[in-house]
Amino acid sequence: MHFDSEASPGFAIGRVAYLIRSGMAAVLKNAGWPFSPEETQTLISLSDAGKPLSMNDLASLMIRDPTTVKRQLDRLVEQEFVERKASADDARIVMIGLTRRGEQRLQKVLPLLDDLRKTTLTGIKKSELEATLNVLRTMQKNLTKD
Repeated sequence: MHFDSEASPGFAIGRVAYLIRSGMAAVLKNAGWPFSPEETQTLISLSDAGKPLSMNDLASLMIRDPTTVKRQLDRLVEQEFVERKASADDARIVMIGLTRRGEQRLQKVLPLLDDLRKTTLTGIKKSELEATLNVLRTMQKNLTKD
C-alpha cells in the first residue's frame, strides 16, 4: 500500500500548525514576551473562557494532557499571570484563573498575534475559511468520539 502524505489532511495540518507555532514564537520573542506559544495559548483559553476553569476542564478544552498543562501553569503562576484557588463547591478541585496582571499583559500581545493570523489568512476568502473551519471541527469531533 502506498501512502501519499501530500493527500493527507493530517500531514498538511501538522505542517501548517508547525509554521504557525514558529511564527508565534518569533512574534512573542520579538515583543519580549516571556512565555512560549503553548503557555500563551493557555492564557488565551482562560481569557476566552471568561471565568476560572478546573485543571481538567482547561486541559480538555485545550486537548492537552493535564500534566503538561500543570507544568505550563507553574510558570504562569510564578509570573503572576494566573492564580490557583480551591473551588467554592469542592475544595479538592483547583480552579485556574487569569490575574488582572495576566489579562492586562495578554491584551497587549493579542494584536501582534492577530497580525500573524491576518498574514496567515492572506488570499483566503471568508467562505473558504468558514468551510475549512467546519471541516476541521468535524474531523476533531470524529477523532474525539468515545
